[in-house]
Amino acid sequence: MIPVTDDDLAPASPRAGDEPATRADEMTADGRATRWAGHRTSRRTELVRAARRAVHRLGPDLSMEEIASEIGTSKSILYRYFTDKTGLQTAVGHAVLERMRAALEEAAERAGGPREQITAMVTVYLEMVASSPHVYTFVTRPEGTSQAGELRGFVAEVNDLVAGSLLPALRGGEGADLDDETLAVAQLWASGVVGLVRGAAERWVGEQVDDAAAGVDAALARMTQQELAAHLAAWLWDGAVGVTRRARRRT
Repeated sequence: MIPVTDDDLAPASPRAGDEPATRADEMTADGRATRWAGHRTSRRTELVRAARRAVHRLGPDLSMEEIASEIGTSKSILYRYFTDKTGLQTAVGHAVLERMRAALEEAAERAGGPREQITAMVTVYLEMVASSPHVYTFVTRPEGTSQAGELRGFVAEVNDLVAGSLLPALRGGEGADLDDETLAVAQLWASGVVGLVRGAAERWVGEQVDDAAAGVDAALARMTQQELAAHLAAWLWDGAVGVTRRARRRT
């Protein structure tokens, strides 16, 4: 990546002695403004990707100064584009959400019935967590109590994505209207789903990182992503009664 410098980002200054603006001048200025806006968007996207790679490699506790050093720019540039670390976390979170949205849509197209759709949704979420635990922690953990509300938006957006993926299971038939009650149930169900999957995924990833030698923690560490997804899908679809009934049949 080409390092971002102040010179790269500074707009052209007007030259002394320029004539009063004409229509052609205004059109030229508009063109420069459009190019400048595109440049800023491109730079911002580039910085988000670079920051995500840095966090993936080095962990979620990096400071803005450490991130800037790792990606070859200055801390002032990061603050110019993102205001503070919470702004950078939010921007990285949006990038993660876009990838998750695309994966959910693809998984929903492949899935058969509602149960398969729930399994696919759980799998997508686990893949997001397992592919980079550091990035996941970075976008979900606020720097301080005052910033918790801002980063809670990531989880809320995940809830919306999951709610959308659960709607087919609540339609009650092809072409059924989605009334307010149905949408409310989908939102509540999504919140419960995300809470369960998030809690289980974070515990599972934590045990894999800690690499326990024996006992329950070691059994959790040995569990594969596919096994965890199957457990979560069963809990979500059948509930505790169904899981207990299957456990009795195995004994």
